[in-house]
Amino acid sequence: MTSRQPQIEPADEGRYLPRVVLSDRVKEHIVDAVLNGELRPGDRIVESTLARQLGVSQAPVREAIRDLVLLGFLETQPYKGTSVRSFTPEELWETYTVRAALESLAARLAATHLTEGDVQALQSILDEMMEAARQQDRDELVQLDNYFHETILQISRNKTLYQLWKALEFGTWTIVTYRKSSYDPAYLAARHEELLKALESRDPEKAMRVMQHHIEDMGKPPDDMNLETDKAT
Repeated sequence: MTSRQPQIEPADEGRYLPRVVLSDRVKEHIVDAVLNGELRPGDRIVESTLARQLGVSQAPVREAIRDLVLLGFLETQPYKGTSVRSFTPEELWETYTVRAALESLAARLAATHLTEGDVQALQSILDEMMEAARQQDRDELVQLDNYFHETILQISRNKTLYQLWKALEFGTWTIVTYRKSSYDPAYLAARHEELLKALESRDPEKAMRVMQHHIEDMGKPPDDMNLETDKAT
């Protein structure tokens, strides 16, 4: 199972695509709307209205809203409904410190299980990332980034760790960081080369250190973060 989803129109709901996957697409739509300014902090998210706009049933919209509330991206208040929450660089940093802890453990475990087939799979994803960067396709790049990291989680062979990582849905926050970042796409892709080399060394401690730096570097504390100013917060 990967984070990359086929591109299917909403009208195909229930015929080709499981409802849970469609809810992921609804989540991406909400995140994109927030990041491009269509939805501002404090704006209400009305389930029935959004479902009509996207041409889907209310079920996947309800699931998407529920998940984004759990992630802290949206907030629900009594008698006021659900609205877009203001999130700060400090909150992104908190998220990345947790992610770094989980994925550094995954890298340490993956280094001990890594096969040549795993190396080839990760290299193939990295090659696709570099191509997406050359095309300046940030949407594809962020999907491939998530796929790369999810593959490492799978290689770690720790089901509990993988399930926890999936439940926290760090991919959504990766989208937030990529969209707000002023980093060049080529740099964002190339920084995964060091991570792959660390895994190839089969040195668990080295893989763990490189992964921790790899993630924390993208979620640096506000004074150091290479993020554009969020005028909406």
